[in-house]
Amino acid sequence: MRAKVKQLKVEIKEVKKVKNDIFLLNFQSSYVARAAQPGNFLHLKLKSTILRRPLSIHRIKNNLIYMLFKVRGRGTRVLAKKKKNDQLDVIGPLGNGFKVKNGENSILVAGGIGVAPLLFLAQKLVKSPTFNVKRPTSKNIILMGARDRKEIVCEKEFKNLGFQVNISTEDGSKGEKGFVTDLLKKRLRTLDLGLRTNVYVCGPKDMFYQISKIVKNYENVNTQLSFEQFMGCGVGVCCACVIPAKAGYKKVCQDGPVFALEKIY
Repeated sequence: MRAKVKQLKVEIKEVKKVKNDIFLLNFQSSYVARAAQPGNFLHLKLKSTILRRPLSIHRIKNNLIYMLFKVRGRGTRVLAKKKKNDQLDVIGPLGNGFKVKNGENSILVAGGIGVAPLLFLAQKLVKSPTFNVKRPTSKNIILMGARDRKEIVCEKEFKNLGFQVNISTEDGSKGEKGFVTDLLKKRLRTLDLGLRTNVYVCGPKDMFYQISKIVKNYENVNTQLSFEQFMGCGVGVCCACVIPAKAGYKKVCQDGPVFALEKIY
């Protein structure tokens, strides 16, 4: 059941630069901490922009809500300059998130800043009764891909949760040289696919298409995709975020941002 959406006035606790143009912002909200699910997003109002900016929930700890974002345009530049005690107008939690499914294998696949919603998901998976880092038959993995080592973030955080971390960079500056989809191909070949495997993905849409071609050869693999999309209203009215699906166009803000792969490809 989807949580009730609220408009909140919150106070920023911290904004810090993580790497280059990647920032981590947090604020306190007991309501969002209680109501949010992995894959949900928040819609932020900035005085200097007309439209709100959607940001996924990156992590929740002790009622602190963390959002990880990359500076890409005017809105995120403004957000990166926010200071402690600045006020934010927030609507959320919004959207349909990941469905945490029972399975023996969990593979998270992050393309670039697509890692943002996957840490919150990893937190939930760790609490799942099927998650057991000591069970030799199970694998709990995060595959992280980026252009270069400067764009790889959250490696330590996933390891602290008990996930195996595999990294690829296009220039070979960290991990294996190549694409994160190459890592997925290799991993699926090594897993015991007699066990149920859940693949959770966030990143660019081109990556989704490649993943759809990879997983179609594995009957026991369930895949969910979290779309990064421009949004206007965030509540399904403006239709600025529609994407083509098998059953017609879908609104990322309302029907997603998380979709079962077979509903799209």
